[in-house]
Amino acid sequence: MDKFSSKHFGVFIVATSVVSLKTYPTVYTKNGMRESWIAMIVASIFILLYLICMMKICQSHKNYNFYKIYQEALGKGLGNLLIALFLFSLFLTLVEAAAVQSNAMHVNMLVETPIWYFLVFFIFPTLYTVSKGLVPVIVVTLIGITLVTISGINLAILTAKDKHLAYLLPVFERGFTKGFLLSILQILGLYGAVTIIFPYLTKIKDNKKLLKHSVLGLLFVIQMQLVSLTGLIQTFHIEVVNEMIYPNLLQTQLVTYFRYLEAGELFVMLQMVGGWYLKYIITFYGFLILLEEMGIRKKWVPYFITILVGVCGYLAANNLFLLLRLLNYYTYFSLVNFIIIPFFVFTIFHIKKSKQKSPASKNH
Repeated sequence: MDKFSSKHFGVFIVATSVVSLKTYPTVYTKNGMRESWIAMIVASIFILLYLICMMKICQSHKNYNFYKIYQEALGKGLGNLLIALFLFSLFLTLVEAAAVQSNAMHVNMLVETPIWYFLVFFIFPTLYTVSKGLVPVIVVTLIGITLVTISGINLAILTAKDKHLAYLLPVFERGFTKGFLLSILQILGLYGAVTIIFPYLTKIKDNKKLLKHSVLGLLFVIQMQLVSLTGLIQTFHIEVVNEMIYPNLLQTQLVTYFRYLEAGELFVMLQMVGGWYLKYIITFYGFLILLEEMGIRKKWVPYFITILVGVCGYLAANNLFLLLRLLNYYTYFSLVNFIIIPFFVFTIFHIKKSKQKSPASKNH
């Protein structure tokens, strides 16, 4: 457990990529409408190809240092600028995790509990986990993913009787719309969370099966998202889904068996709190890894980041309508900074390294 392996990397992909798409799907279903599940399939294919391409580039040049790849591809000045932009994206992801978790629990579960209370009991326990190093992050993630997965399977089974396949059809009755394309881009942006864990590549001791475990982890995420989204539409119909704030939380209210098991709050609280907790600590520790690569190793930095996230998270989560608007913008921001720019940088890096190899091979 004291070593970070490619298997852990695959699990981290699951931990960072699942929760956003499942918690606030209305951000993209309002654009994709009934075809949102088709948009999910298209975006899933793109993100799978993206991950394979990025891993192949790292393996072909035997360079797994995210920070150095940026510098070698773009030079020190521009490389540091885009790394700073990436760090800002990680910070926004921390705010997203803290704000959405707090707001969702406040709106759906404990209305009388203030937002700041949820934030305090979220950001400080996560700070404690991260401050203990990589091993606790790995242990908490492995335990958390196991529990969240079991919870998801149980919920899928318990809500099966309320699902109607007919709600998925017809598709493209309005033709091929702009909203469908925007839905693909937004889903792809939220899938971009896979890039959050690229700084962890330097921690992997054996990279031989990195591609295999990465793809398996992402495939696990993809099937979870498809089951979740299609199940949601089959339960409520897309018009009703789009009127909800956190539809997956409301879906569990339908659960009732034998007048004993009702609502499924335990499962959904576990998914909600556990899922965002895992995404937060993985993002936070990845943030610190990049800072360390840049030579910033001050002990006060994690505390400063935590306080800043707490303040920003409160300002965002305290107003539901503001939060939803910010999350809508965040999907596109994430698309640019977690997908487009890294892909552009890695492509330049690959071209440069390939050109450097070509003269050497000709000399031989």
